[in-house]
Amino acid sequence: MTLFGVEEVLPRGNEAELAGPRLREQVDQAADALSATVGEDPQALRGRLLKLVNLPRLSDTDDHDLREVLRELRVCEQEGKAAYRARLQRVTRVDRPAGIAQLPRPRSVKPASSAGACGLCADGYDVGDLIGRMPSPDELPYVPMGWLCWHCLVQRRRQPRRRDVLLRFFHALFAGDGVGLNGIECGLLLEWLTADPALSNSKPWKADPLENTVVRLRTSAADGKPTTWLSTQTVHTIVAVLREVPASPATTVQDEEALAALVQHLAEWETNPAAVPASRYGTGWCFRRQVLALTEHPTVLSQLGGPFFLYQCKTTQTGQLVEP
Repeated sequence: MTLFGVEEVLPRGNEAELAGPRLREQVDQAADALSATVGEDPQALRGRLLKLVNLPRLSDTDDHDLREVLRELRVCEQEGKAAYRARLQRVTRVDRPAGIAQLPRPRSVKPASSAGACGLCADGYDVGDLIGRMPSPDELPYVPMGWLCWHCLVQRRRQPRRRDVLLRFFHALFAGDGVGLNGIECGLLLEWLTADPALSNSKPWKADPLENTVVRLRTSAADGKPTTWLSTQTVHTIVAVLREVPASPATTVQDEEALAALVQHLAEWETNPAAVPASRYGTGWCFRRQVLALTEHPTVLSQLGGPFFLYQCKTTQTGQLVEP
């Protein structure tokens, strides 16, 4: 029995690089093999896989889902009948922060079957760490993120790191949107911008003064506002100013790498070093995606792709937060 009507079996050594139809073939073959090993009806086993990824049909899965499913099937095959039922279950209760820090409920959460890297921040996670998939975005230009670490899945808006704010900058500008920060993120950015008083005398600040932006950030942080919007031009100025911030214990190596990558890609979108034709790709997100794909200096940001929808708080006309 097969899900996709294919028979070819590929060597397991290639599985980490599989994608598309060939990856689906391997999942199909592995599901049949495990079904025979544990003596469970193939349809019942596939029902477990559907519950694991929390999708109505396996044809709705993407490569990120399928790679994790395939790894689980391989582990289950090794561990045998005693373990597979417990392994092929997702975590159904996820405690999320409330208020302005809340994110949408994850589509699927499970212990990682192997060590990997977060599909948003690229931090590593270990076997057994909780990872998850967010719901797929409703419309273009946003594309689904891969498996996220627990921080990016649940905590990134309540306990933001500096690179979390930079990621919001990158993906919003990639999509052609303004940048929205909650009050907690505004407080972090405010601290970063005002850590060194000399920054207000830096060349980018002098060219495009940020005093009003600092006031808005301070107000948002103090009032716990759900969303404070920053224009594209303001974000470009902020990024240029942050490049002037001297090294400090508050800035990690990952923060510095994210900032350098952001500066690089903003410049590439401006100068178009790969000569991407506007006649074919326009000047919007399609153009930016192609420039990113053709960069001569790949970064974590270009390798993970995007743009990703990182969520904005929604409020009613009376100012009440809407459950995501």
